[in-house]
Amino acid sequence: MLRWEHIAKDFIAISVGKDHNGEPYYWTTFYYYRGLVIDSGCPHTAKEAAKFIENMKLDVKAILLTHHHEDHCGGAPTFKERFGVEVFAPQKSLETLAKPPEIPAYRRVVWGQPKPVQAKPLIEVAEFGGLTVKTFETPGHSFDSVSFLVEDCLFIGDLVTNPKPVILMRDENLEDTIKSIRKVVSLDFEKAYGGHGFWDKSVLMKVLDNIFALKNSVEALLREGLSIEQIVERLFSKVPNKVLQMEVVSQGECSRENLVKALIEMKGECGKT
Repeated sequence: MLRWEHIAKDFIAISVGKDHNGEPYYWTTFYYYRGLVIDSGCPHTAKEAAKFIENMKLDVKAILLTHHHEDHCGGAPTFKERFGVEVFAPQKSLETLAKPPEIPAYRRVVWGQPKPVQAKPLIEVAEFGGLTVKTFETPGHSFDSVSFLVEDCLFIGDLVTNPKPVILMRDENLEDTIKSIRKVVSLDFEKAYGGHGFWDKSVLMKVLDNIFALKNSVEALLREGLSIEQIVERLFSKVPNKVLQMEVVSQGECSRENLVKALIEMKGECGKT
């Protein structure tokens, strides 16, 4: 499935997801910005997305990936072949992109198993068709995540997926995420565009407040003697069904419990001022 939104001239948000009874399991969004394809959606929708780009007669000059996860890199092999352009990715992503490991079964169902793609390493400042792209390392969601500043637009991948976090992947590093958000909010941009939405800078700054408020709540409940399971139920009992379903099908790889544990393990306020 595919839906799209015209944000501005030569700027399109393209959301894709595998059809499941007329609705996608999950949407993921990538972008076309003045010749650049930033991220590429998931493997299941690669051909559909490539056809959309062709039908819209978009002039693709390069593909830029924020990280190696399948819902961001999945269309890159098809786009590279179809449009005859290079894929650029973080240096830390290159080996995984070239030889993708088999991902968990639930992710193969939702997004699809990624195919190998040879990518070139991103540099700190690069020119693509007259556009200057500045790349910043922003780990947290994954070890290799980067963000791109292009003119007054910031492309953040999955650095932020929900301004009010309720779930965390097991291998995410919450302290790194906080440091990365603090890094990008110091940059000069109008909006941040990610795989699950786009937000003003003020919203990104509020994410930090939300995380620290959650940490305070978790610590208060710990002092009352509540277990991690009890804290999860106290703080996150009213969540969308998809969150509960994801916890079950992922066997805990994505869960509210992971978030609570990460909040407990956080050291102080990670340099908050």
